[in-house]
Amino acid sequence: MSFMIYLHIIQYIGFIGAQFSNSILVYLIVTKAKKLFGTYRYVMFSFAVYFSLYAWIEILTQPIIHIKSPACVVLMESPLKYNPILGYHITCLYCGSFALVISLLAAQFSYRYVAVCRPNFLAHHEAAILCGIFIPCLVCFIAWYLFVFYGMSNSIEKQMYLKNELKTYYNEDSTKVPFIAVMYWSIDENGRKIWRFWDLMLLVACVVTICGCFAIIVFCASKIYLKMQKAGNNMSKRTIELNRQLFATLTFQTVLPLFMMYIPVSLEVTLPLLEIETGYLASFTAGSLAVYPCLEPLIAIFCIREFKKAVLCCAEKRLHTATSRYSAYQTSGGKPKIVSGNKKT
Repeated sequence: MSFMIYLHIIQYIGFIGAQFSNSILVYLIVTKAKKLFGTYRYVMFSFAVYFSLYAWIEILTQPIIHIKSPACVVLMESPLKYNPILGYHITCLYCGSFALVISLLAAQFSYRYVAVCRPNFLAHHEAAILCGIFIPCLVCFIAWYLFVFYGMSNSIEKQMYLKNELKTYYNEDSTKVPFIAVMYWSIDENGRKIWRFWDLMLLVACVVTICGCFAIIVFCASKIYLKMQKAGNNMSKRTIELNRQLFATLTFQTVLPLFMMYIPVSLEVTLPLLEIETGYLASFTAGSLAVYPCLEPLIAIFCIREFKKAVLCCAEKRLHTATSRYSAYQTSGGKPKIVSGNKKT
């Protein structure tokens, strides 16, 4: 189908863009951030590295999302689909990485909250805080992976239910291709709904993860903002400006995944429960998830003044060099100037 071609193009563009933009951000963090941010640079560094890895997981999965009520299926469409065991683990890893994104965002806000609102506590427990904010992220990721691995497994019942659907739309055999699916109920011989506990718990886990992390983000953001407003006279202009840039960066880094990840994913897991079928149109979410990792680092690059200055200066130098070479080429009549090595002066 033509939409599958467009989806794969978007996925490859997102992958290449993510490697490029995150590499630039990592370079800027390593070379520019030490004097600016102190240990906070480790948090930023981990975020950039993770999105580069996330893009690898995404391209290895090349997911297709399909809704046939009461089921939502994430189907692997990469060449690894011919290895069912490996393909299934990578698909679970792809879904588990969703929880790691939002938990890392909450971790960033948590660290900034301590740095701005409780600087003395940070000064005495810096290493412990730095390690402590990542432990919940790791726990969240592992929990999600296991929950998806066992709770969304491609059971025989799900394979039979989706057999015709996957064959019709994607020419795939549901008994062979790796996929995970949430299926909220099944129908017994009498036509009654039999609710599936673990699939419903996945919906609960999704809601708890998103709402819990966003509650942390909103709490920390409000406290940071109020502290910056009150402490204006007690901070240097440089510190105030730096905190403002970081706050703007974190704000945009929260709003972007809200519309590109969390709202779309929330709809994907909710619509089957409401008996709303979107079919292959659900893969628009897969396209959005593929593009997101390449856009996220651009926020930090262009919101933090030193990063933006470094990138624009580099681009300006390259443009100036290219323009000078072109002007010299035009001046010489389009012919290279030959200089003799034996010419005496």
